[in-house]
Amino acid sequence: MTSPHLRPTGLHLRRTGAALATIGVVCAATSGLAQAQPVRAAITLPAAVTGTKAKPAVEVCGQGKPEIRPTGLILACADANDQAVKLVWSKWTASVAYATGTETWNTCVPYCAASKTWDKTQANFTLSDPVKTSAGWLYEKLVVHITGKAPKYMARTVTYSEKPFPK
Repeated sequence: MTSPHLRPTGLHLRRTGAALATIGVVCAATSGLAQAQPVRAAITLPAAVTGTKAKPAVEVCGQGKPEIRPTGLILACADANDQAVKLVWSKWTASVAYATGTETWNTCVPYCAASKTWDKTQANFTLSDPVKTSAGWLYEKLVVHITGKAPKYMARTVTYSEKPFPK
């Protein structure tokens, strides 16, 4: 069984569905969620955002109440075994938001559901790709770049989808 912190580089799709989490397919589900794709280097803003004073928010795992400058984000939406905590935002604009903080993850020893051991490292967090939704402007992309020490098998940069669930 692969633990949730064995993340591939590229786009990490986080929509697992409430049904999977409900029936307890926790660690196994997280290992099958990824689809590697290249990370875009440039941010292209919709014309409606450019020149406005809109401040996009973020919906944690693509659902819930939109938040501006949250102090934490769940990175492994199926089981919350990977999280961004102690976020300090240095910039929050209509196009991008930057934070520093800690990435913390369940070590899944002996296995995820029974583990009480967590590890952590320092990281940079970038939100981008705002889109207009019924809830207002929301960032759709989260990039996590580890800046501290981490296990060799852990990807240093991972991109997550924050796309909101259709309402």
